[in-house]
Amino acid sequence: MALEKQDGLTSIQLIGLFAFLGVVTSLLAFLRYDSNAAVDPVLVFLLFAYPFLIGATVYFYMQDKTSKASLQEEYFTKWFLQSFAKICLSETDLQVVREELAGTILRLVRPALVSVYELNPQTQLLDIVYQAGIKNLPDTATKGYAFGEGIPGWVMQNQNTVILPDISKEQYLQVDNWAKALDLRSYAAVPVVARGQAIGIIAMYSLIPNYFQDSNVLIVQIAGQLYGLSHGIFSQS
Repeated sequence: MALEKQDGLTSIQLIGLFAFLGVVTSLLAFLRYDSNAAVDPVLVFLLFAYPFLIGATVYFYMQDKTSKASLQEEYFTKWFLQSFAKICLSETDLQVVREELAGTILRLVRPALVSVYELNPQTQLLDIVYQAGIKNLPDTATKGYAFGEGIPGWVMQNQNTVILPDISKEQYLQVDNWAKALDLRSYAAVPVVARGQAIGIIAMYSLIPNYFQDSNVLIVQIAGQLYGLSHGIFSQS
């Protein structure tokens, strides 16, 4: 917080300095202006200096606003992840934790669709246990996968994150037809690990190409680790 305040003061001081220079030059131009004079050096200075003064003022003002917005977003993200961590440690209903997991991702990452898959130990299928975002999905969007089948199965089997920038251009990877039919463009999937074992994945779709980057996927990875911790607590109880 001290750094934020210091940066803000620096920008304000620079803006004030440029504004003061503008006022001084304007005052000098008014006092020294002579209609009989051929060229007024102060007016020439104003002609060249004012665009730089105004541009610098706007630039530092926007930099200050951008810095504050970035810090507010960072605080917002930390606050939501901390709230979700408390739920993972205190909630006794696993379905509530799943709802909060999907809700946290929707608020912080803002994908079009979030699907939470978990491995069914009886059928060995990767089933959807919770889904949030787009409503009225086709039945094919709720089906599960065999262990190792498709991209979700591969993510869980190898415990690696996958990001597809534009699924409409994917020719060699198995992508769900229903997702292309809904004009969903980008895809990301993160494994969920509990007590060293992969128990499922978190999959996301977006309507925007190249939407998922390392920065927003990192938020999902942290949320997935918290959910895995919660799942491990439930397994022990």
